Amino acid sequence: MPTTMKQELLRMPGANLGGENPLPDIQAMPDIHSNVKFDPSIPPEECRYFNYGRVNGILPYRMQDQYDRDKQEREYPCVVLENDFLRAVFLPQFGGKLWSLRDKEHGRDLLHVNPVFQPANLALRNAWTSGGVEWNIGMTGHTPYTLSPLHTAFTALPDGTPVLRMYEWERIRQVSYQLDAYLPEGSRRLFIRVRLRNTRDEEVPIYWWSNMAVDEKPDVRVIAPAGQAFCFDYSRVITKMDLPLHEGRDCTYTTRIPRAMDLFFDIPEANRKWEAALDGDGFGLVHASTRLLQGRKLFMWGNGAGGRHWQEFLAAPGKAYLEIQAGLANTQMEHLPMSAGACWEWLESYGCLKADPVKVHGGWREACACVQEALDAVLPENVLEDELRRLASGLAAPAPVRLSGSGWAALELRRRGGGDRFPGEAALFPAESLGEEQAPWLSLLETGIFPAIAPEDTPAAYLTQREWLPLLQKAARTTSGHWHSWYQLGVMHCACGDFAAAREDFEASLRCTPNAWAKRCLAVLERMEGRLDSCANLMLDACRMLPILPLAIECGQALLLAGRHAAFVDFCDGLPLAMQQHGRLRALRIQAAIELEEFDLAQEMLAGDGPEICDMREGEILLSDLWIRLWMRRLAKQEGIPEDAALRARVLAEYPVPARLDFRMNAQ
Repeated sequence: MPTTMKQELLRMPGANLGGENPLPDIQAMPDIHSNVKFDPSIPPEECRYFNYGRVNGILPYRMQDQYDRDKQEREYPCVVLENDFLRAVFLPQFGGKLWSLRDKEHGRDLLHVNPVFQPANLALRNAWTSGGVEWNIGMTGHTPYTLSPLHTAFTALPDGTPVLRMYEWERIRQVSYQLDAYLPEGSRRLFIRVRLRNTRDEEVPIYWWSNMAVDEKPDVRVIAPAGQAFCFDYSRVITKMDLPLHEGRDCTYTTRIPRAMDLFFDIPEANRKWEAALDGDGFGLVHASTRLLQGRKLFMWGNGAGGRHWQEFLAAPGKAYLEIQAGLANTQMEHLPMSAGACWEWLESYGCLKADPVKVHGGWREACACVQEALDAVLPENVLEDELRRLASGLAAPAPVRLSGSGWAALELRRRGGGDRFPGEAALFPAESLGEEQAPWLSLLETGIFPAIAPEDTPAAYLTQREWLPLLQKAARTTSGHWHSWYQLGVMHCACGDFAAAREDFEASLRCTPNAWAKRCLAVLERMEGRLDSCANLMLDACRMLPILPLAIECGQALLLAGRHAAFVDFCDGLPLAMQQHGRLRALRIQAAIELEEFDLAQEMLAGDGPEICDMREGEILLSDLWIRLWMRRLAKQEGIPEDAALRARVLAEYPVPARLDFRMNAQ
């Protein structure tokens, strides 16, 4: 059959994604990859870009943490590319994710297909879903657009092959990125051309990883052409190891490893760039690319109780996956310098591979040689390189937008003087994509007036690009001297790291009109400077003015951080019942009960299903810590013994953490 490209509806149980958190992320939550160090034995030249390009927060983006876990049957618009051998399903509204890739010839899914749509807190903006293939740009972590729509266009190659084009403009790095996906007639490989353009006139740090989830089974082995790997097992230190053994276990079989781990394959520069996950029959997914995409990674959740719980939390019981990934740098703790105006592009291929199972599951070197030989036979490296060159002219023409992403690129183009695309690019960002989020900033740009709003209304979407700072400063001092302008200036200064200026802005906002937004931000600044009581008082004031759930959670956290456990109980009891039942606030209530020695209440609240925290953060062990803390405090009180390491070991042995509370990624 000729290749087809069509829009369909994908039906599955799904949670409600909800809206965005209106509170700005002025002090980012620590990421599990923060403060990671390289083992001193690793040569400096191998980690020269380590810590280069790190960001301190995700502003101007707002957090996506309003989702739930109430999965109802829903329909999701998708775009399907299909030929005789493959069926690829993309979700443009969710970062362009390749949701599934079905090998029709063998009747098998090459990717892990999540049976549900369930956001969880693993991305830069919180919400993220497992499965399929996602495209991560910008900075360490899952992309800001992982659950946001991309601009989408339908185009074609000169030979008529349909091409699905999805693209956006990443606001922190100011880099445009474009995905051109196509499936040639009669091809057993799906191709994705990725194109990045630095739209700034200065160097920027850049990051890219294509993350592929595949089914995890005991007989699946992950193979890449490397003899060594950088290992990160969430102990805050990256070490280097010889493949394939880690602490006596073959870590290329993920079910043999007890805890979560990242393996970054150290592929020699001269080697071809590929990675495969093959089962006991030597069959599975192989990913290959042109050479610019040099990094390869294996991620595993591990087979401890926490790792198994995470798998079920993200999907459903009995569903487990591992990830093979491909990136620009050797590890995900690095960014690469991209010069002013530079354009980078590469080609990726996705398809099945069948290799000799005896060799695949034999010695490591033999397995690598066997898989590469099989790959070279079906897709020689020069074919990929030639294809990428062919696409330079074949995909140079713009195509009308079918589905719109955000209007931020269109606003930036307007600021730069007009047009609907960045120089040298085919991706269109039409003026029609400008929407309500951009309207206040468009007003500032074109009239010098930043709109006033009531203090109980939600502030405008944030914009922290430095070129806008003088425009807003002028408006605040002349045409728009109201609380909203000064508040937005404070957020801008926080994003720039100028917290002294931000404090002055928030105080100016409060002088104009008392408002919870600026008061909450001042509270965060107080916390950052260690003034915990002042932080808690400001949070209480803000929450009285604006009793919304995100603010109530932050207020509760501030009270407990200040050691004001009884005050938190009074605060919590005064909230609407629906808020009190929220998982985060219930967990805080348990924490307060433990510290107030209300052990029976804490145990009762942890019993049964316990508090369900929808946005449990990757690496967060709040619930297991509450369980352990409860029993340590209770036993210490009953027996008059110290709360020390010996008591902790006893608690873990006599009162093991229930599986439903266990999200520990590095517990054996």
